[in-house]
Amino acid sequence: MHITRELLVKFAREYVAKKTRPSNDIVAVYLTGSVLTEDPLIGGSTDIDLVVVHKENPLFEREVQRISYEISLDVQHHHQSFYTFHRRLRLNPWLGFALCDHSSILYDTDHWMEFIQAGVSANFKSPEIVYARGQAAAEKARQLWFELEDPQELPFGLWTDLYYKAVGSAANAIAILNGPALTTRRMLLEFPARADALGKLELTGELLQLISRAPINAEILNTWRPAWENALTAASKLPDCPPNLLPARKAYFVNSCAAMVESGTAHAALWPMVETWRQADQLLADAPAQQEAWQKFLETLGFNPTIKDEQIERLDRFLENAEAALAGLKTEYGL
Repeated sequence: MHITRELLVKFAREYVAKKTRPSNDIVAVYLTGSVLTEDPLIGGSTDIDLVVVHKENPLFEREVQRISYEISLDVQHHHQSFYTFHRRLRLNPWLGFALCDHSSILYDTDHWMEFIQAGVSANFKSPEIVYARGQAAAEKARQLWFELEDPQELPFGLWTDLYYKAVGSAANAIAILNGPALTTRRMLLEFPARADALGKLELTGELLQLISRAPINAEILNTWRPAWENALTAASKLPDCPPNLLPARKAYFVNSCAAMVESGTAHAALWPMVETWRQADQLLADAPAQQEAWQKFLETLGFNPTIKDEQIERLDRFLENAEAALAGLKTEYGL
């Protein structure tokens, strides 16, 4: 099957038609994420991100549905009250961009979503709003950094989990200054262009050093790929598995990483592997073999308890660059 953006939108419309055919409480449905871009596929796989807005409280916040091995639906469910103060969504680095794209609407009752989009779109790209989005991301990253600095000694597994959350937030504190927040798959593919737009291309190398202290190549990633996939499979079978790691999402990560390695951009595959394995590891705390595999992978990346202080200092310097970029924006526009 040849997958195109048009085919993905068709799948989305079929989902909406099925959901809205009977009597229902759905107010609106709109697309978010990569399907709104020209090239949503990586390694022949993608997901279709949708938001469904309800009049009543939805039964669940998020669901994942398999369309094929390579394609899944990733659906968020919102109560209509989420949009009561809709102008605040201009600060949302994910939904805000989708709500400014009028091609995103798949279903709308009484032009309600058009009204929401008009409010969110107003001044969305103004320096004040860009600064506010970036400032919120930087503050979140800095708060995580402070938690890492806490003198209370954390077990290395918990420290690593918190550390990588901080790294992801810090990277997006940079990326958000000229675009939507970067997703797990696209973090290292698109971060260089975002950093370059700020005149800070060197931050790409610094980000890679935050993720791995050792050089990364295709051989290393291919060696660890079976253990990573095994962790994803084991986590997906647990009753408390989050939607992000369900079986329908496996190809979304595995195929894209394989494609990055094969295309000569092995470094870009590192973040989705680390981030999803980190999440799986937290679910597999009672699986000694899985814990051991994750710890050995971290050792391959040069991570062990002795490097914590040095990595915290590196993260601090990286965050200072984000804070400096924000200060520059504030000064330039007199904010």
